[in-house]
Amino acid sequence: QTKEKGWNTIMITSPLPKEGKTLTAINLALTFSREFNHTVLLVDCDLRQQSIHKILGIPNEKSLVDTLLDDVPLQEIIVWPGIDKFTVISGKRTTQDASELLGSTKMQAIVNEMRTRYPDRYIFFDLPPLLNFSDGIAFAPLVDAIVLVVMANRTPLPDIQKALELIPREKFLGFVFNKSKILEEASYSYGYYKKE
Repeated sequence: QTKEKGWNTIMITSPLPKEGKTLTAINLALTFSREFNHTVLLVDCDLRQQSIHKILGIPNEKSLVDTLLDDVPLQEIIVWPGIDKFTVISGKRTTQDASELLGSTKMQAIVNEMRTRYPDRYIFFDLPPLLNFSDGIAFAPLVDAIVLVVMANRTPLPDIQKALELIPREKFLGFVFNKSKILEEASYSYGYYKKE
């Protein structure tokens, strides 16, 4: 569906915290690179607390914040964790001005650069929960599609409905129903993640 429509920028978010969205974003990115043989860039857009580099065990200082605030070129913040066709933007630097930065014209230019530099590449953006912060709402206009991660048998239906109302309906690609324990154990068994 995404290929037919020419979509290559996909936002991953959830209604609430601790629904497994970051792990899901990592797994989707890895699946596209390994199983579907696509080149993938995974971008940590939780500017308040970067976690993807920690989960993958990548010691990295620079994050998207460095590009947004200090004009550090994209090629200097992209990291290759040693997995074929898979690159990551995630690092130590954080900021509390996340919503403003993610909805800025500079962020729009960065997404366009990511989108056009390698048109065959899929770009996954991991965003904070929709009902906790306005980051995802500010960022939604910049992407082609949005995936919502919900915890199976736990996320209240009214919260799912509220989250859906906050994003453009035409960009909603679908749900990932996550049972974090099963997904987490499967992920560790692949050998990609470091247990803290």
